[in-house]
Amino acid sequence: MKKKKSLKGLMIYFLVPLAFFAFVLSGCGEIKTTSYFTPTKTKLKDFQAVQFENFETEIEDFPKEALAKIPAASAVLLDSKDKFKEVSNSNITNIPASETVIVLGEVAEYRPSSDVSFEGGGIKFGEVSITIKLAFLDKATGNEITTGEINGFSSMGFMAKDIYESMAKEIVKYMLEIY
Repeated sequence: MKKKKSLKGLMIYFLVPLAFFAFVLSGCGEIKTTSYFTPTKTKLKDFQAVQFENFETEIEDFPKEALAKIPAASAVLLDSKDKFKEVSNSNITNIPASETVIVLGEVAEYRPSSDVSFEGGGIKFGEVSITIKLAFLDKATGNEITTGEINGFSSMGFMAKDIYESMAKEIVKYMLEIY
């Protein structure tokens, strides 16, 4: 009788971590990003510099450090591609405004991992989603080059910090597409 109990306890001891590990590896916790931008005829290779501004939001519970973290990560990643003379997350003064693109962003929607919702007949919690509206402007004229939005989603709240890096990668991916 005692062997049966200890065998059952041993199975639970191994099965619970194994099930969790399988859940994590199955991709359920993967961060997904999508983007949509209005088509543009202007190519970014016509510019020498890209200036990222800190993003803005009116959403009170959005992590304020992310408003600077996403554009800063985007600037570092874009700079590593060696496509522009200068890429910065601060004011660019040594390159003419007519040769500089400004990237503006606003966090339009945010659902933190602490939110609980009812969808599809079930309770959902621990999901993080962010929508950022972007505008690429000619610094000299203020004219729009393109506008669009990027959506990020993670079904596992503890990965929320990584969603900002994924959003930065999506921004740079689009910029390289229109280079």
